[in-house]
Amino acid sequence: MARARKVEGLEIGWSEKGSFPIRISENLFDVENLTVAETLREATGSDRPRVMLVADANVVQRTDGLGTRIGRYVRTHGIELAGAPVVLGGGEKIKTDNLQSVLRIVAAAMEAKLGASDAMLVLGGGSLLDVAGYAAAQVRGGVRLVRVPTTVAAMADGALSETVAVNGADAKDALRLACRPAAVLVDPTFARTVLDGVWRGGLGELVRQAAVQDAPLMKKLAKNAEALRGRDEALLGGAIRDSLATRAKKGPTDFALWGAFRLEAMSGYKLPHGYAVPLAVCLDCGYAVEKGLMEEADQELICKTLADCGALDGLSHSQHLLSQTEGILRGLEDWRLATGTEHVVMPAGVGKSTVEEALDRDAFVKVAKAFLAVSKES
Repeated sequence: MARARKVEGLEIGWSEKGSFPIRISENLFDVENLTVAETLREATGSDRPRVMLVADANVVQRTDGLGTRIGRYVRTHGIELAGAPVVLGGGEKIKTDNLQSVLRIVAAAMEAKLGASDAMLVLGGGSLLDVAGYAAAQVRGGVRLVRVPTTVAAMADGALSETVAVNGADAKDALRLACRPAAVLVDPTFARTVLDGVWRGGLGELVRQAAVQDAPLMKKLAKNAEALRGRDEALLGGAIRDSLATRAKKGPTDFALWGAFRLEAMSGYKLPHGYAVPLAVCLDCGYAVEKGLMEEADQELICKTLADCGALDGLSHSQHLLSQTEGILRGLEDWRLATGTEHVVMPAGVGKSTVEEALDRDAFVKVAKAFLAVSKES
């Protein structure tokens, strides 16, 4: 008889949209861990849920015996797999392939006769979660989606989105659909599967949110930055739990995303999201100091933390992007078209934010040039 483990639960969502559970549990596919089985039963309303599995190739390759463990798990808990698992590469390229990856998942779902009462279980980073969610939102009008994020950034942010998107027309996330997940299952041990650069970029996402929403977490990240860079799993698990608790309380923040999305697009998506975010955070923190929105000491805390944890490792490869200030500022138009407003979130001190109704372009150019000069010296 399988023994239940304690499952930590958070309810994420807003009253006008409904809510969805986030469950944090390590080693999700150990047969004694009931988290996945109970979640799939809740999502489908069936004692024998029928599920299509979509997985990131990197996770499959870097998790010893994952396929065997999942096979044993579904047999033990009476879960029916709908068709063969779909395994795709991750990264931004699958969001920028003219919907080919989306259509591959759709074709597999149709062949497996996935229906409205079934579910799609997706294991992967933010890009795969987006692509699979984009497919799930459209197959037969939408099937239930359960996300299992496997990168730090996806655990902290990407898996929690109530939309899914793919890239197009030289714009990040140009094609977007509403897609609220049935549940998100966070297993911090999956972060072991990512390369060092992806790990460090994910830490930048934790810093981005803490910088404007959670001062205690921001200070904790600063104190432990070097240990986190060294892949301390216990510290990471605690930081993810703290970040999710803040997200449940305060909701998401758009801080620095306008700039990160534009930097990615400018690079032809060669600059990973995890490296674009810390650059955008530093630019917006510099802008906030220039405009008197925050103290320089707060800016230094945030940017030093990004450097110490390795999230700024992409800086030396991004100087050609930082020199194109007018190109970066084009991101404001993309942001306006995507959100309906030119308002951008800016830091107002550690753990605090304000809204800048119209960005001062001259001030931003001045800050970007100064940041570029510092980056060349380092």
